[in-house]
Amino acid sequence: MSSTFLPNTLAPLVDPKTGRIVSPWNTFFQQLVQAAPAVQDVSTSSPFQANVAGTVIISGQTTVSLSRGPISIALTPPTTQKIIPISVGDIVSWTGAAIVKFLGA
Repeated sequence: MSSTFLPNTLAPLVDPKTGRIVSPWNTFFQQLVQAAPAVQDVSTSSPFQANVAGTVIISGQTTVSLSRGPISIALTPPTTQKIIPISVGDIVSWTGAAIVKFLGA
């Protein structure tokens, strides 16, 4: 589940007829036990474009830019690490030797 789902706190937790947890609460509890997505090393050189939404973690770079459609943004100031949330179609490019990891949503 990509976003946190919180049911109405006034909704009943259990169906009194069946004794089972009702749907909104069942969905809420399931997201608490799902495994977190794995961090993947990005083995391609600059630029990187993901086919799913997520987060790019990049370190050791000289410059970094994020392109979304026709807009390109230089992510400054240069630091030792950047954490960049991206959507499908976004392009992250960098210069210099970098370690790039991707965390899917």
